[in-house]
Amino acid sequence: MRAFHSGGMTANSLTLIGMVAECNRLHKRMDAVYHGYAKQTGLSDAAFWLLYSLYERGAPGTQKDLCNLWFFSPQTINSALKALEQKGLLTLQARPGSRKAKLVVLTGEGQTFVERYIEPVVRAEEASWQRMAPEERQTLLALTRAHTELLEQEVNRILSSEDGSSE
Repeated sequence: MRAFHSGGMTANSLTLIGMVAECNRLHKRMDAVYHGYAKQTGLSDAAFWLLYSLYERGAPGTQKDLCNLWFFSPQTINSALKALEQKGLLTLQARPGSRKAKLVVLTGEGQTFVERYIEPVVRAEEASWQRMAPEERQTLLALTRAHTELLEQEVNRILSSEDGSSE
């Protein structure tokens, strides 16, 4: 097993495995920021992202929409929906033209909660992005998207080769 600690190293002084590890730590650090905030507001991570999504969209969405947007399993979103419904923050309403799909709709109390707890996080995110130059924002987004797509391809390649070898 390889021991590595980046300490205060710059990206230029890191090995490739060091860069990967540092990138993963940064992702985990960002997750920890959101997790800590969600916990302080009495929400699970999934409930936080569900409310965040409703705020971001500015409109109700279906459970399937929320799963697709945030890469949560239907079971996770369903549990979060039930918890938020019990708190009186949202309701499930029949979607016009569909017998199965239900729209996730904020209640008045839910709207107040979102304005008090979700909107400030969105404003903090916007402020942090505003502190970067426009070209830095575009580069960060483009590189994050590219890395995510490449990693997904590599992991899928591993999984498909494992499927082939197990036959």
